[in-house]
Amino acid sequence: MTSAFQQPGLPASLLVWDTSPLFHAIKAGKIETLGDIARNHRGRTRRNVTTQAVVSEISHFQLPLAGTEWLEIVHVDDLTELEALVDWMNRVSGAKSNHGEATVLAWAEVHGATAVVDDADARRIGRGAGLDVRGSLGVVADSVSEGHTTPYVATGVIDAMIDTGARYPCARGQFINWAKENGLL
Repeated sequence: MTSAFQQPGLPASLLVWDTSPLFHAIKAGKIETLGDIARNHRGRTRRNVTTQAVVSEISHFQLPLAGTEWLEIVHVDDLTELEALVDWMNRVSGAKSNHGEATVLAWAEVHGATAVVDDADARRIGRGAGLDVRGSLGVVADSVSEGHTTPYVATGVIDAMIDTGARYPCARGQFINWAKENGLL
């Protein structure tokens, strides 16, 4: 979906991150590496944000936020953002779940950002509504494809996140093969 803040056809120059990829990268000790991957896109520095709701979810698990300086924390409190949030809460949130995804998808819609969401259902719903939604594996694969990240480093990051309980569609050591089989590399 294109908003007033994004011109059509431009590469994703703004990512808004959901809880899951950040949570697992922090637990794995790979948050700075993920930040390096996320910041660099097509030879340029890319802006990365997350919502205060996502930060609150991570803080609830008492995880340190050190190494997340590459992320700008945004609030979903403008009237347009709040209207979008109500809509996304109805689409993706249960009574006590997926609130982070709802804030990320709402912010992405209003600001023309690419939402980085690992929850397959939320990603499907977001795409169905016309949003640009990627999983964290797609962001890492892009970095490998662009030559910024080596396959070895990418596999190490994904394996470390799998070791913390991240549920990805590839097994340990198989990220590059999976990315190739799925047309990401």
